[in-house]
Amino acid sequence: MHVLAIGNQKGGTAKTTTAAALAVMLSRRGRKVHLIDMDPQASLTAAFGVQEPDGLLYLALKNGTGLPVVTLTETLSLTPSSIDLASGESEFIAATSREYLLKTCLEHTDAVGQGAVIIDCPPSLGVLAVNCLAAATSLAVVVQPGGFELRALAHLERVVHLLKQRVNPGLSIVGGIITNCQRRPVINKQVQNEIARLYTDLGLVRSAMHMLNATTEGEILQLKETASIALQDYGQVLNKLIEVCPWLNAE
Repeated sequence: MHVLAIGNQKGGTAKTTTAAALAVMLSRRGRKVHLIDMDPQASLTAAFGVQEPDGLLYLALKNGTGLPVVTLTETLSLTPSSIDLASGESEFIAATSREYLLKTCLEHTDAVGQGAVIIDCPPSLGVLAVNCLAAATSLAVVVQPGGFELRALAHLERVVHLLKQRVNPGLSIVGGIITNCQRRPVINKQVQNEIARLYTDLGLVRSAMHMLNATTEGEILQLKETASIALQDYGQVLNKLIEVCPWLNAE
């Protein structure tokens, strides 16, 4: 099973929007995609207009059972999150093989099948985020233009290096995506050059109200590429991502 994690331990980088947009665009191309919302804030879940009042993801991780699956379209499905998952951040620290809880659940989730799996990681480097990276084969890092974001990358790089040594030797950082780009070409270029020094540059995504409104109102599935420059940019990011992760586009 190939799994792409979308992450950054710093919040507010449009990580959730990136996971949602890439999954929607890939599914529209006919590829089966399963999304997993591993953030207790459940923003990805809300972006698709889904509510999950029963804490089913938390229970699955706790009991080692298959993940809950909500069918969104013929080619797109979702494992929704809820605030209950926040309990796991402290509770799972004492669990046996705590790094592999999500991976174990994935192995018991028949509905995921042979499609691509995309995980929206929480904005932290706690036990939930470690579970995401332990289950992933690839990690795409999402950053915004600015110095604080680049400093956070250095810490993330160290954590991924340790995880590769001790937990998941198959994990690789496949590239960086720069989001929420305003009309500041000098700053954008500086960040782009820094990302390119560390990882493959997967592209820039412009800031756009259509995208923000669609995700906050639970209507990301209804957003058309022709109506959103951000979604158009994500289409270009997806093309680059497929170059470094050809399994994303495999039958």
